[in-house]
Amino acid sequence: MTDALCKEQAAAPALAAKRSLRLASGLTAQLRVVRDSWVWVLPLLCSGLFLPCVTYSEWYIDELFAVLRNADARGEVEFRQLLTHDFWGNPLQGGSWTHKSYRPICVLSFAWQFWLLGGDLFRPQPLRAFNVALHAANSLLLLQLLRRGLGISQCWSCMAACLFAAHPVHTENVV
Repeated sequence: MTDALCKEQAAAPALAAKRSLRLASGLTAQLRVVRDSWVWVLPLLCSGLFLPCVTYSEWYIDELFAVLRNADARGEVEFRQLLTHDFWGNPLQGGSWTHKSYRPICVLSFAWQFWLLGGDLFRPQPLRAFNVALHAANSLLLLQLLRRGLGISQCWSCMAACLFAAHPVHTENVV
């Protein structure tokens, strides 16, 4: 019994070292998560530049025609027919005026929002809030694509996602 006790006492420092090593590695992992969280926060903050647009209570000219007066955007046409129309709801073929702006995913997102809100999208704020959130999500998706998909460094990926989030060319898509 004395030998067993001696062996146990001799092994105690090694067990304590293993425990402290596990604790230190867990703490290091937690610190790494905190350190890397800025990569996610910065693109979200840059997307937040568009948040004041949510509070505007008036429809703008493009929104009025592209969303409110567009049967495609209100979800009132068949899916196959929507795919043959431009952004404004005009047929791409057939002689009527169109400037050939083909954006079916954007129009489908408007139709989905009308469906989600029960067709009561007569105030622009829900549409704009959804678009700001969607834009922020796209910025984070770009960050992930650059980091994990293309293997670009964390710093450059974050800078690219921030530029994507805040660039003025996206104003029309968000507002």
